[in-house]
Amino acid sequence: MPGFFVPQLTIGDASIVISGEEFHHITHVFRKKINDEILLTNGKGLLAKAKIKDINKMESKVLISEIKEEKQSTPTIAVAFPLLKNKHDSLIVEKLTELGVKDFFPIVTKRTVRQGTKKTIEKFKKVAISAIKQCDNAFLPKIHEVSTLNKLIERTNNSGFQPVVALEIGKHDLLTRIAQNYSEKPICIIIGPEGGFDNDEIDFLLEKRVLTFTLGNHILRAETAAITAASQLLGYYLNKNPEYY
Repeated sequence: MPGFFVPQLTIGDASIVISGEEFHHITHVFRKKINDEILLTNGKGLLAKAKIKDINKMESKVLISEIKEEKQSTPTIAVAFPLLKNKHDSLIVEKLTELGVKDFFPIVTKRTVRQGTKKTIEKFKKVAISAIKQCDNAFLPKIHEVSTLNKLIERTNNSGFQPVVALEIGKHDLLTRIAQNYSEKPICIIIGPEGGFDNDEIDFLLEKRVLTFTLGNHILRAETAAITAASQLLGYYLNKNPEYY
């Protein structure tokens, strides 16, 4: 059943009017008609089954037959990733939203290939919305503002995350082993840019006592590293709690 993002959806709604971009998707992209069933999410934990009651030129009214409130599992997963070329950073947002990552921290480093703008964040938000619609995900992740490495550590600490960084050189722990030691604290995975962090940035991370982990003996591209690390952490949480969402 196709899903649509309706942020105004609340638990007590018996019907709701859909307009704007989602109305366009319903009528012109999916070509839905009166009495067709659709799925709605507000991105804040609600999933609703609905049937189209009426369609006009500007909006559609749907009747809600069932609303389910999902409980977000803890600890949550966050990922900090560098801005990449060729839309590979959008791939990170898309695939990790599918995997249930709840916070994204885009970062710029000395080897980052481009700088971020307000349009960058809006683009990532649209990618995340599309991903939750495709996967019947009840939770829209938060896309934080683009920040420097220094600001990132400050933000993750203030948000209660335990930052951990993937490093290629040197001997480091496994991510799952770190998760065992911080089993009740949400983890923010930090992924470096193509070419890795430079020596000054690594020294800064170690000075801030950011934990380091390895993803194995292969050199991975940034998007591959992000997906791999999040998958490992998700697998660990699912092993502890099969209901993890």
